[in-house]
Amino acid sequence: MLLKSINKKLIILTISISALFTPTIAMASEIEPAQISYITNTRVNFRAEANMTAQIYRTIPIGEELEVIAYNSDGWSTVLSDGLQGYIKTEYITKKSIQDRYRFENFTSSVELLSWSEVRNIFTPYTPAEVYDVRTGLTYYVQSFSNGHHADVETLTQADTDIMFETYGRKWEWDPRPVWVTINGHTMAASINGMPHGGGTVSGNGMNGQVCIHFKNSTTHNGNLSFAREHQIAIDEAWEAAQ
Repeated sequence: MLLKSINKKLIILTISISALFTPTIAMASEIEPAQISYITNTRVNFRAEANMTAQIYRTIPIGEELEVIAYNSDGWSTVLSDGLQGYIKTEYITKKSIQDRYRFENFTSSVELLSWSEVRNIFTPYTPAEVYDVRTGLTYYVQSFSNGHHADVETLTQADTDIMFETYGRKWEWDPRPVWVTINGHTMAASINGMPHGGGTVSGNGMNGQVCIHFKNSTTHNGNLSFAREHQIAIDEAWEAAQ
């Protein structure tokens, strides 16, 4: 009996000591994701390993949110995307969002549905504005070009043009899209088209011309009532998204 008792104690002691020196290996599913969201600042390959020849899981489009697990010293970041763990070059990741997420949550209670007669006094020529694309969650910046029947605008930089182009599926189109436009503290439901046309004043932005932003009760230059109605429908979608 005494021998059995001693052996039992030795076994327990051995297990205890072993536990102290055995490293804990965390599985991918057990890794706590980062609490901050990030977005890619360009199209980027999401790879199985941290090297340029590794298997590509998929190509992540600009603006997609990621969860960064770790910034590695080799220039790669370990990230989660759609529940899958992989690697992306750190230079292609942009911190997003505690600010943007806070802003989005608060926009939904502060978006205004202002008529064009009111907005044109706020969105005067050469005034910059932030444009939030309701359907994709992407944000870019524009500058007013003129404010006759509606606001004619240009993107401020090449990066802004790239983001706007991405919201249209990387193909310029006339189709109106619902947006929230922020100018001098006002965030307003609006609609934008995606076909650069006419002249412009901003150089180096990669946009050949200008695009139109419509607000409640704005009209087209040529009196196209059908196209004006399409913009008003998109404005209603932007407004409803904020409710």
